[in-house]
Amino acid sequence: MTLDSGKSELVYQGRRAQRADSRQRRKAILEATLRLIVKEGIRGIRHRAVAREASVPLAATTYYFKDLNDLISDSFTYFVEQNIEHTRQLHADSIAVARQLTPEQLASGLGRRQLTQQLTRFVLSHVRDQASNRDNRLVELAFRHEALRNEQLTRAMRMANQANENLIVEFFEMLQFSDPQAAAQIVHGTILNLEYQILNGAINSDSPLLERTVTLMIRTLIPSRVEQTTTAEAAQPETV
Repeated sequence: MTLDSGKSELVYQGRRAQRADSRQRRKAILEATLRLIVKEGIRGIRHRAVAREASVPLAATTYYFKDLNDLISDSFTYFVEQNIEHTRQLHADSIAVARQLTPEQLASGLGRRQLTQQLTRFVLSHVRDQASNRDNRLVELAFRHEALRNEQLTRAMRMANQANENLIVEFFEMLQFSDPQAAAQIVHGTILNLEYQILNGAINSDSPLLERTVTLMIRTLIPSRVEQTTTAEAAQPETV
């Protein structure tokens, strides 16, 4: 499974299913695993419990996933595969609105305000949509916590995070931002934190604080001008 044009790749670890009915049974096992995580957390993942939740024989779970770590890792990969589209949509919307503005408009106060307003709206919509799906956020948080002790899951988590951040980096590279990687860390971290704050009730999804936070983040990151080096400047030798 390639998440972002080959830059970050997650692959399934368990036994592959060849026939259509086998693929469907494997999928049912992964979906049952995610439901169990919502109910009981990662600690609730056992072959017998998953088989019962998926309504399949116990032998089916041990056939496809001899090691529980493979089952946990593959359920995470399946989860990411089903949910990456939300981030892709935010990326596509952001790219589209930025491309509507010329470099001159981006360098003007009016252009920056237009871009900030649109990006704030997109990010707010994304955060609220993600936070509204409580089960998915519980699963995501459970995987993040488990990744601190599970090396196999740690690698998968890094790849998934990199896939998300690569999309944000691409946006800031288009704006010729001086440090797109750092900007991506700020945006990704802020979004994850706001989703968590809504989830635990610290911030309401319609709170003015939510909108102020996203607006401040965007205003801070969008440069006052398009940062690019002219050919003449690039040709000048360094002064020692």
